[in-house]
Amino acid sequence: MKIQNLPTKLILLSLLTFSAHSNEFDFQAFGTIGSVYNDNSNYIYRKDIFQKDGSSGDLSFETDTIIGLQSTFTINENYSILLQGIAKNDYDDKVRAKFDQGYLKFDSNENFILKLGRIRTPYYRNSENLNIGYSTLMIRESVEVYGQVPFSSYNGAQIIYSNLIDKYFYTIQAGYGKEELTVPIHSLNQKVDVEIDNLYTLNLTFGTTALQARVTYLNADITASNQDLNQLFKNLRISGLSALADQYEYKDKRSEYLSFGLFLDYKNFLFSTEYGQRKISSFFADTHGYSITLAYSFNKLIPFITYAQSEMDEATYDANTASDDLNTLLRAQNLAQTSKTVGIKYYINNNLDIKFQYEYVTPKGDFGSYHLSSLEKPQNLNVFSFAMDFIF
Repeated sequence: MKIQNLPTKLILLSLLTFSAHSNEFDFQAFGTIGSVYNDNSNYIYRKDIFQKDGSSGDLSFETDTIIGLQSTFTINENYSILLQGIAKNDYDDKVRAKFDQGYLKFDSNENFILKLGRIRTPYYRNSENLNIGYSTLMIRESVEVYGQVPFSSYNGAQIIYSNLIDKYFYTIQAGYGKEELTVPIHSLNQKVDVEIDNLYTLNLTFGTTALQARVTYLNADITASNQDLNQLFKNLRISGLSALADQYEYKDKRSEYLSFGLFLDYKNFLFSTEYGQRKISSFFADTHGYSITLAYSFNKLIPFITYAQSEMDEATYDANTASDDLNTLLRAQNLAQTSKTVGIKYYINNNLDIKFQYEYVTPKGDFGSYHLSSLEKPQNLNVFSFAMDFIF
């Protein structure tokens, strides 16, 4: 596993430099052993787009299964280093390890925290612990919200300030950085190289232990390309369709993401709702989506229900431009769907839990859903999932 970014190298250099003076080294292993059955063989049900395989009329153990290791190295009362790596199935249908988080942290032990390195993007409530299944209620977060933006970490810096107003707390997170990644477009059997520059992140969380609200805003300059895309937009310009090429080519386009969340933990009742929308002036279409979850805690046993929906700001499945190749590309961007989920989580002990959930997915519009296939007309999916999470 190659580590190529400068922030990561600085973290590892710091780790080696200060290891002789270590006060504390803490290791934590975590993971999920999961199985998924999707009854519709015309669709491949994946956890996210970064997987190639999943359940397609069969039982899959690759969709949710993941293992990770997190190490926290305390240098002194103000400085620490966190490193996190995970291994899971990827878009080449291989189990690979990757460096997921890693940063040098300065904590004033009052109100101020500074992080430098590879940092989580603060989209959602569970962004920080995205791969730690034991810490979340559902086996997987609703893709209608969490699937809108295909990257969850960036290389850069983050400042966090927290304080109290009477009995209410607030936390402000501001970050800056960049990221590079490869994003699959499964329905076209392509991969797209994505460069994210001048990424600005801002998050505000406000509330009490029982009720919390949060809002997040991100913007960045993004370029997405591969050989086929470059040739497509080159041909459009040669054919005198420069305006069309400028409209849809994803080259240094300013992109935005805005999300809201509200969370209630009152007595035994649990309620959460999250909303997100992305604005991208390119062939990656604009989307918005939300999820609502209601649960009740019987101590170790927590049943829950969730409704989620994603929509396209403008329908892409009926794209009718002057280019057939561009129409095919645009139709593949339709992520509209709804899902209804019922499930249960049971805590075995402080290290283990088991979960079961049933999900009914309804794609909307031709070529629709996050589980795209070659089918033009959408079909419903019945998805049964079982998982055991562990953390030690």
